[in-house]
Amino acid sequence: MRCTREGTRYSDRRVPLEEIPPRCSDCGALLRPDVVWFGEALDGDVLEAAIDASRRAKTMIVIGTSALVQPAASLPLLAKRNDARLIEINPDETPLSDYADEVLRGPAAVELPRWWALQAG
Repeated sequence: MRCTREGTRYSDRRVPLEEIPPRCSDCGALLRPDVVWFGEALDGDVLEAAIDASRRAKTMIVIGTSALVQPAASLPLLAKRNDARLIEINPDETPLSDYADEVLRGPAAVELPRWWALQAG
C-alpha cells in the first residue's frame, strides 16, 4: 500500500483490514494499493530498469496481456529487436502474436506449467 499524502509504502497482510479504506499510521491519510492505475505515470526508475532488462533479455515470456497499453506493450518488441526469444501465453491473439517465436493459446494456469515441464524435459 502507499500513502496518498506522503507516498510512503507499507506492507499490510492483515485479513480483514481493521479499517476500509486503511489509513496511514504516520499521517492519517488514506492508503491505496501500490500499483499503477490507468492514466497514471510509471515511476521513471522502474521504467528504465524494465527497458534495460528488456534489452538484455535472452528470453521474454509475455503472459495474459492485451499488449495494447504503452509503454509496457513495447518492451517485448525491444527484447525481440535485441535477439531475445519471445514467448506469448494468452487465450487470445494480440499485436505481439506475429512477433512471438512461440505462441501458446490458453489460460496461463494451464499453459505455463505445461511449457515449463517441456523445458525441464
